Order: sequence, then C-alpha cells, then structure tokens
Amino acid sequence: MILLFIFLLFILIFYTYQLRWNPEYPDFYCSEEIIKIGHQGAPVLAPGNTIESFIKAFKAGLIGIELDVQLSKDGELVVFHDWNLGNISGSPEQIENMNYPEIRDLSLENNCQIPLLDEVLEICPKDRFVNIEIKSRYYSNSQLVKKVVKMIQKYNMEKLVVISSFNPFVLQFVKKIIPALPTAYLWSSEDAPFLFNSPLWIWMCRPDGFHININNADEKIINWVRKKNLNILAFTVNNAFDLSKAQKLGLDGIFTDDPHLKLSSA
Repeated sequence: MILLFIFLLFILIFYTYQLRWNPEYPDFYCSEEIIKIGHQGAPVLAPGNTIESFIKAFKAGLIGIELDVQLSKDGELVVFHDWNLGNISGSPEQIENMNYPEIRDLSLENNCQIPLLDEVLEICPKDRFVNIEIKSRYYSNSQLVKKVVKMIQKYNMEKLVVISSFNPFVLQFVKKIIPALPTAYLWSSEDAPFLFNSPLWIWMCRPDGFHININNADEKIINWVRKKNLNILAFTVNNAFDLSKAQKLGLDGIFTDDPHLKLSSA
C-alpha cells in the first residue's frame, strides 16, 4: 500500500512538473523555412568569436549569431570557445585562471582579439538575435549565469537572446531568474562534458529548444523531441549533405560557419 502511495505521489509530482513546462517558440525564428545562425559569427570570413566575425555575419544577412561565454579569473564575461588559449598562443593556462587583460594581450599578439560579451552586444543590430552558449564545467555556476543575465538586461535584449548550454543546471538556473528568457539544451554524443551525454536531461532543465549535433540527428530522436513541443536546431552544418539532412528532418534552423551556405527550396 505504501509503495502504491509513493508511486501515485510520484506521478502527481511529475504531472504537476510537466504542466509548468510550456516551451516558447522565439518570435525571431521563422517558421516557414530553416533559419541560418552564424556559429561564432562567420569563421570562414574571420576568426570565430571575434567582433570582426560577428560584423561579417550580420553584413551577410544572417538572422542571428552564436557565441560562447565563460568567466575569467577577474570575473569578466569572455567570448571564447576553448577552455585555454592553446590554439591561439600555445598557452595551456585555463581562461578561468587568467585575468582578462592578459587574455586580451595574448590574443592581440596573434591578431585575434578575444572580446567581452559587453562588446558584442554593443554592436548587435536590434533586428537580429544572439544565441549565447554558457560554458561551464561545474554543476553550479551561479556567478556566471547571473552576470550573463545582467548583461542581457543592460542592453534590453531579453527578447533577442537565446541561452544555450550543455549543462542542464545552468539552464535550470536561467529559468529560475527569468522564466521568460528562451533557453536551449545542447546535446552531442561526442565529447559531452561530465555526465551530460543524454537528451533525457531536458526533463530536468525544461528548455524551449533542443540544439543537436547534426551527426546525432535522426528521425527517432527528432520525433521524440518534437513531442515535447521544442524547437530544434542543428550544429554545425557546413556542407550540402548536412544541410540536406537538416531539411529532410524538418529542423527549425542550423548553426553554420559559412553565412553563404545555400539553402535549397526542398
């Protein structure tokens, strides 16, 4: 009898939990065709995650850009993908252990200045949007999340931003701060951080969207996600084969390094 009660209680809690999950489709997404988002701006035209790359992506007519944000030692919101500067300066030092002036100077020496989130949002046109991927290797990183949300509010971009992350705890905290801010859970079976290697984490973070590695996208998982009423985008689509795959699967959009990647009418 006790087991039955516990089971029924679990069902009730789960049902109530699900009722509070109402995924929203961002207004800046076009529902009639696949949208193109500049992955780190336009890396085929300029180094990714740089001001130059973002400007070129906007000039190419992309509806939005994607960028990566992590926290430096001195608490700055650094726009950079890797955990260290190895690919730029050869330095193995982790960004989280470096102050921003040092990061900036090392990147300047290699003509690839690493910007701050503040600088990117400053040049973002008001008719475009920004997908901010919050990079966090920790289960809880409230300082990083709070700083990102505060920066979004500073530029009044709550309706022009999507927050994405491989870390479901990050997305859960974002929703706790601003429930209306669109979020998207990132998933890939390749090099997934921590234990975040399953799409089942969406049950916990209750995002508005699901961003999947194009190599992992298939009809089974796409249909499963669609039943949750989530929008679905794929990364990183840089060739005609993957673009065709995204179209056939009926995805809402793609992240691409090439702003001139052509979309077929199929």
